[in-house]
Amino acid sequence: MKKRHDVDELAKQLTTAVSTPLQKIAQVAPQPAPAPVEARPPMQKKPKSDAIPVFLRLPSAMYQQFDAIAVERTKATGRGVSVQQVIIEQLERGQ
Repeated sequence: MKKRHDVDELAKQLTTAVSTPLQKIAQVAPQPAPAPVEARPPMQKKPKSDAIPVFLRLPSAMYQQFDAIAVERTKATGRGVSVQQVIIEQLERGQ
């Protein structure tokens, strides 16, 4: 391995640094704490519902039917209606 050219200079600087006593730094007076930022109220947890998550695999034709209903309602109301909402409504009607 080749010896680097600046190794002797670095060794000299380190030796000097070790033998030099540390200087005390003047302590800075503590600054007053900034005014507290308005704390946000803690987020409220959603109430637990009695619903159970279920994953359904619908036949393509049935999904297309529910999707068409959802698109129709979205256009009529101006608010997004998901296929899931349509399916839940259909299940509730069947009871």
